Amino acid sequence: MKEKENKKPKLMSRWLVLFLFVFCLGHTLSAQTLNVTGVVNDDSGEPMIGVTVTVKGTTKGTITDLNGGFTLACQKGDVLSFVYMGYNNQDVKIDSNKKLVIVMTENTRLLDEVVVVGYGVQKKRDITGAITSVDSKLIEERSPINIYDALQGAAPGLQVTSASGAPGGSNMIQVRGASTFDDSGVSPLYIVDNVITSSIDNINPLDIKSIEILKDAASASIYGARSANGVIIITTKSGESGKPKVDLRYLRSYSSMANKLPQVNAFDRVLNMQASDFSNPSKTLEKFSAVTDSVGLVNSVNNFYQDLLTQTAIRNDINLGISGGTDKLKYMASFGYVGDEGIIKTSYNDRITGRYNMDFSGWDNLKFTTRVSFSNNKTNSINEGNVFQTAMRRPPNMIVYYPDGTFAPHHAMGGNRNPVQELYGRDNKRERFQGVIYQGMDWKFTNYLSLSANMQGDLGLTRNTQFTSKELDSNADESLRKNTAADKTTFNQRYSGEIYLTFNKTLGKHHVLSAMAGSSVETGKNEYLNFEGSDLVTESIHTMNMASLDLAKTYTTAEDYALASLFGRVGYTYKDKYIFNGSVRYDGSSRFGPKERWGAFPAFSLGWRFSDEAFMNWASNVVSDAKLRGSWGVTGNDRVGYYEYQTLFTSGEYSYNGTSGVVPVSTYGNPSLHWEETKQTNLGLDLNLFNGRVTFIADYYIKETSDLLSTMSLPYTTGYDKMRVNLASVENRGLEFSLSGYPVMTKDFKWNTTVNWWTNKNKITDLAKEDYVESSLWLVAKGKAAGQWYGYNNEGVYEYDFSNAYTTDYKTRLNPVLKRDENNNVIIGLNGQPILEGYVLPDGSKYSGDVKQILQNGVAAAGGDVIWENIADKDGNYDNKIDDNDRKVLGSGNPDWFASWDNNFTYKNFSLSFNLYLSWGGKVYNKLKQYYTTWGGNTHMQHPEYIRTGWKYQGQITPWYALDTRARKTQNRQELNSQYLEDASFLRLKNIRLTYNVDHKFLNKTPLRTCQIYVYTNNLATWTEYSGYDPEIGGSVLTPGRDNSAYPRYREVGFGINVGF
Repeated sequence: MKEKENKKPKLMSRWLVLFLFVFCLGHTLSAQTLNVTGVVNDDSGEPMIGVTVTVKGTTKGTITDLNGGFTLACQKGDVLSFVYMGYNNQDVKIDSNKKLVIVMTENTRLLDEVVVVGYGVQKKRDITGAITSVDSKLIEERSPINIYDALQGAAPGLQVTSASGAPGGSNMIQVRGASTFDDSGVSPLYIVDNVITSSIDNINPLDIKSIEILKDAASASIYGARSANGVIIITTKSGESGKPKVDLRYLRSYSSMANKLPQVNAFDRVLNMQASDFSNPSKTLEKFSAVTDSVGLVNSVNNFYQDLLTQTAIRNDINLGISGGTDKLKYMASFGYVGDEGIIKTSYNDRITGRYNMDFSGWDNLKFTTRVSFSNNKTNSINEGNVFQTAMRRPPNMIVYYPDGTFAPHHAMGGNRNPVQELYGRDNKRERFQGVIYQGMDWKFTNYLSLSANMQGDLGLTRNTQFTSKELDSNADESLRKNTAADKTTFNQRYSGEIYLTFNKTLGKHHVLSAMAGSSVETGKNEYLNFEGSDLVTESIHTMNMASLDLAKTYTTAEDYALASLFGRVGYTYKDKYIFNGSVRYDGSSRFGPKERWGAFPAFSLGWRFSDEAFMNWASNVVSDAKLRGSWGVTGNDRVGYYEYQTLFTSGEYSYNGTSGVVPVSTYGNPSLHWEETKQTNLGLDLNLFNGRVTFIADYYIKETSDLLSTMSLPYTTGYDKMRVNLASVENRGLEFSLSGYPVMTKDFKWNTTVNWWTNKNKITDLAKEDYVESSLWLVAKGKAAGQWYGYNNEGVYEYDFSNAYTTDYKTRLNPVLKRDENNNVIIGLNGQPILEGYVLPDGSKYSGDVKQILQNGVAAAGGDVIWENIADKDGNYDNKIDDNDRKVLGSGNPDWFASWDNNFTYKNFSLSFNLYLSWGGKVYNKLKQYYTTWGGNTHMQHPEYIRTGWKYQGQITPWYALDTRARKTQNRQELNSQYLEDASFLRLKNIRLTYNVDHKFLNKTPLRTCQIYVYTNNLATWTEYSGYDPEIGGSVLTPGRDNSAYPRYREVGFGINVGF
């Protein structure tokens, strides 16, 4: 602890809308001798938020703000006590009003005692809603490429699904399940340094200080019509007073395909050709290509396409940060670059980020906050489904290159596309620039009343250029093949302003009252420019002036919107035990009709700190803090099209007297359209044991969402195809548990561990139209969960032609009795078929009635065909055919529950961390496997397992149907069926990191302030029963879990060094 000369108070906040001081420990002073100010830092120099500062022996006190600053009135000779859970207490005697600089030393660990909430900050122990905090340490330990990687498993109730392993690939976040049918509205609201943003994939993870996840309505409803799916608040780092600090970080990693699928070799192709030839009655023995050509095939080219398509990808990640300042001005600037090659050739993601944060306090009561950031992302993505489906079906002996090095096109290869040429013959490049500026002001009138105001702007420019070589044109006539190109640009603008008053005052001895009220306004505009054309003069230049433009696809559009809001919150605490919080927001959105634009979103919550009750005195040595929470509130979702309440018109393709006509677009406007409304109830328990060494948090919630937005088809007689309507209701119920602590904690060794577990059960409670099947695969029905697979149940394969035998009512399948010899072998007759002696029922008793057969696609099924379950109608009757009426629910595309386990072991200057993530339940539709276990002749390969074990002769017992063209006439294997629905459960070792912090005794002899060296691995191992690339499959709300051959997941190994000057 040191004292410095008196200086003016430092800037109290990093962003002005989060200035909320909680003065909850003392009386209002009626007489003051000294007004003491100061700052509290940890032993690394970082400001500490939420440190309790009290006049010893009294109840007078305060807590430190977001910069670690405090102001407290006391008298000369008083002793100030500084207390923070997990740190050694500090006592300082006051002799003057000189500014204090207090350094707190860590005793056990740094706990998140203060969390950022909407338009303010609150002590964690006083939170009455469901909020989970993620700090920068956890983010850094995971060495993520983007913030989504760091968030998976970091908080119970937060489901992060990676749609693919592509660099810069898409991710989906859901907070407490899906409360909407519309994919555009499923994500939570993202707020970065008080600026609402549509995405967080362009944020440098190393710039982040903390993340708060607001899960229940009481926490999120202050954001009204955009908070139904939760809110994620991200706070970036800021500067501190003192000498400039320079931090340089470098990471390099190597990634490879985490899992490869079995693929046919030349010998498999021989078997495949045999199956093709033997199933073709026009073939004679001497013409069997599989026999006459087998030796040459086995010894010819044997391509393993997954190796030809992939590479060892290198990632370079460089970050430079500079921070420092004085009591009046603090700054932080950062620059980051990520160069990430994809494991599939030609794919990549390059990202540049920059950030400048400044806090200026030139006057005692007036403070300014500036936040400026920019990012530039460049990606080239591929159609991985098309590429890998092509690779799996292409015979391994077909050449990829001609001797001169040019590609062997699919036109010369029997119609089989060249998957390597697919990579190099297509471009799908995307470049996005985003710039954000935030300027805030905080004017503190008194110690308990302040005014905050801010303005912000968010500009985004996205350009997507696409090109396809004419060599990939499937037209058989070479003269008619064309190359194609497209150039699409989107410009987004968003501007907003907020102003609000904050009141926080301790009244008497036991009462703390806080309040906040304000308003905001937001406007935005999106503009689109689209060019498409073909027949480029040269394929080396892909600009649109080289192409013949398609005028029907050359256009510009624009749309704008506005949102106005009033909001307020009030809080009351009595004796630091009984806590009440209430809030309301009133939003008006231009996305809805004049009569439906405004809506109110109230919420309230209660907390009871029962650990402070007298009946808990017996447990005071164990229970440091225990609190029950309960909340209820209403949130909304307004993410619909900007003009869906209106019927729009566009230019027609005709004219009259030189004037162009207009025609309506396909969607009919609905002026009664309004936002989705979610009512959520939450019950929670917070336990803090052994002075913070163990913490336990539990939550149970019920989310009921009504007026879900969806599309309803209209009769053709209306002249329109569809209309957007509010037509459904859903319910989500769930449990969340989080247990963390220090099982071992000695002088040199510490083990910190956190276990999270959560589950969510979804149900459609109302549907204003008949049940329907979405995209022919998923059932949408009242009383069912969203994402239910709906298809045919595969019960095996008919062993014999005689096996297709049923009782007269088609209810029971009969077992054929075949003539056998003395060794119990089936006797084959002169016609090549077994000799049938009769049928028996499943219990073995003889059947003497009429024998019926089941038809598939109008043909009687035979040996080698699939046995499909025959479903009874509503009256319990069975028919003689397999059709759409024989589909049923086959499982869910959503997991049943999730868990994660984070660990960090520290021994002296070494630390080891690892994370396990578990997803349990649900089913994945292995569409890729279905694609290449469907017969395609001898020029289209199948799965090796199918080729080797597929049904080939009468009596063969196998799960795989016949390898011939005849079977294709009796069943459509491209339909969804249970054979391709696989268990989606998996346990993943997400990351391991070993770090060494160079000893300060050595660093003191160098210019370095800090030095850290580490090695790490991501996605090292995945344990699963799934036979595809990876069971973690993205999808939409109603259509989850279809593996159409997503970009394969990577396994990454890397190293890094962080130095500070």
